Amino acid sequence: MEWLSKCVNNLYSSSSCPDDCVASCLPPLQTTSLPSVLTTKQEECSGCMKPCTLHPIVPTKELQIDQSRPLKNTVPGYAIHFIILTGKTDWPAHLEDEENGLAQALIEAIQKDKKKQPTTKWIRDEPNRFLPLRWTTTTTTQMVEQKPNHRIMVTNASLPSRYSNQRHAHDVILMPDNVIIANVTPRRATALLDFVYGCPSGFVTYPSPYTNLLLVCGHARKDKRCGTIGPMLLTALEDALKLCQVEAQVALVSHLGGHAFAGNLVIYTHQGQRAIWYGRVTPCHCLDIIQQSVVEDRVIQELLRAVFQAGCAKDTPSPQQQQQQCVSSAALLDW
Repeated sequence: MEWLSKCVNNLYSSSSCPDDCVASCLPPLQTTSLPSVLTTKQEECSGCMKPCTLHPIVPTKELQIDQSRPLKNTVPGYAIHFIILTGKTDWPAHLEDEENGLAQALIEAIQKDKKKQPTTKWIRDEPNRFLPLRWTTTTTTQMVEQKPNHRIMVTNASLPSRYSNQRHAHDVILMPDNVIIANVTPRRATALLDFVYGCPSGFVTYPSPYTNLLLVCGHARKDKRCGTIGPMLLTALEDALKLCQVEAQVALVSHLGGHAFAGNLVIYTHQGQRAIWYGRVTPCHCLDIIQQSVVEDRVIQELLRAVFQAGCAKDTPSPQQQQQQCVSSAALLDW
């Protein structure tokens, strides 16, 4: 009875699980082979008439979009990404200010742990977290990390929860694992972190149905730029996916960082094990983004902020990629 009581208490507690509570754990990520990333150049409004009459024009001057600073290396490294499926887009300007919100609870739990010295509680080994991808030659990439980065990203998304049926509970997608963790409540924020970092728990997980997931910053209360451009990109990306007949899901999300570079887009491909970050995206770019980055594993230099890849993933050039040459990729060698 004592063991059962501990297990039941753990289901509703925000603390870590008891040592003798036998429950499910997240399995470690398996080593996988991904096609190597190639680079390409793109002219703005590629495939569109000039001036473009097919897409809404982004008022870059009125919105004061930064067109001068380099985009590369403008994304801080991170280890994992929590994507909370809220089913809405009207989030407060600061997620940590949302009373009784799951994002608020997660951010508070993460910040509380940061104050501890040393902070060793929530650390994943290299194969099970994201690492930055760098170009070492014109055709070769390598995951290089000067200093281990264990930052945890927390983002709200417009997608609805599929599996959660408890009050105040949400589904949470975990990247790079690409699993859905169901019935996560604010009260269990710390338990979720413990679970993700190896502690058995009563959480139920489901395989994510999204092979490719495109996250568009549309956090209007945070910044007018993303609030204006985000919905434009959502529509243009959905249209491009239908045109290309590509299986992917697009969602508006809360603050990703770098509002000055709106529109901001994160593309998770290969079951979440690769993340391509773009900035200054307009609706005219969307068709090329789907064709190049989702279908062909290419990154568009002019829009590129960063690329991250799960440590367990290994680049394997396909025969087609071995025959292709990168276009003007020398600019990426040292970014």
